[in-house]
Amino acid sequence: MEHEIRRWEHNYRALSAHHRALLAHLPAKAAAARRAVQQNQMFIKALLMDFAGLDEEDEQQQQQQQQGGCVGAGAAGGSSDEEGGAAGGGSGGVPGDLAAAALRFANQMEAEQQQCGPADAEKVRYVLKNLVRDWSAEGALERQQCYARLVAALKQCFQGWSQPQPPRVLLPGAGLGRLCAEVAAAGFEAQGNEFSYFMLLTASFLLNSTSCSEQWTVHPWVHMTCNNVTNEDQLRAVGVPDVVPSSLVPPGMLSMCAGDFVEVYSRPDMAGSFDAVVTCFFIDTAHNILEYLEVIHKVLRAGGFWLHMGPLLWHWADGSPDELSVELSLADVQQAALLTGFRLLSQEFVDAAYIGSAVSCLAP
Repeated sequence: MEHEIRRWEHNYRALSAHHRALLAHLPAKAAAARRAVQQNQMFIKALLMDFAGLDEEDEQQQQQQQQGGCVGAGAAGGSSDEEGGAAGGGSGGVPGDLAAAALRFANQMEAEQQQCGPADAEKVRYVLKNLVRDWSAEGALERQQCYARLVAALKQCFQGWSQPQPPRVLLPGAGLGRLCAEVAAAGFEAQGNEFSYFMLLTASFLLNSTSCSEQWTVHPWVHMTCNNVTNEDQLRAVGVPDVVPSSLVPPGMLSMCAGDFVEVYSRPDMAGSFDAVVTCFFIDTAHNILEYLEVIHKVLRAGGFWLHMGPLLWHWADGSPDELSVELSLADVQQAALLTGFRLLSQEFVDAAYIGSAVSCLAP
């Protein structure tokens, strides 16, 4: 982000003296932005240092305990699950090799005073905005539009459940884990799946290592230079988390599984493992949506439910020509789902925002 602030300053200095006088407050804005970026860095450093205790012995123990990267989340009481449960809190919510590798990478960059590359910088910005969506008071409206609707539908699907064990629910594309926590809080055994180690590390930190609400302060919009109503809106602070995750999740009801969705859940031992699959802003991440449909259908037990909410903003549509990207209409996706073995029980179209600033020029 420092190079961005320097760009602002360079452009300001390029103005004529008359124009600089009209915008005399901008140097103070740049200084405030630097302080905001330092606050973000404090959060990220604390996140990474939370995994500093993972030495080689810890990594070996975790790798022996894990099968496919699935571990019990500490906020869920450190329980294990049948896919491979590493019990424990602390950094137990994310595979040890990912945590240790991320820490080594960050320390190396700091020692060599390297700048984060553009792709990784964008991922960090994405995490910061997802912190707002999943774990801040400001994100409550987005969660109400999406998560609350899905949880309500899930409850309706299983209102007559009579088995001694709660229904098992898989949540691919779990991100920072709030929907997983809400599903677990509703009485379901939730397993989140996430591919991005940026998301995994942050989710593990929040689920396992926060002890009070708004323990951390971040400035998620400091990088956003377009459609700001005021400079204060761009630089504003957001406290996270809005609730302590352990207060949401009953013991033994939440686990996280690291890895590519298709690779992890197409394994033979995953067949019929879940009573429901819940996807939220996820299926358009597929290179080939047909693979997603097949895997979702395979992991469901007979009579299971798939609940989905989200757009079809195919993530790989603008990729290189060599990158597989199957971009279908909603009608095509539904037809493929029916041919895969699903039955359509209901559908509706609703408005739902995604990692948007509540006070931008584009806010509703």
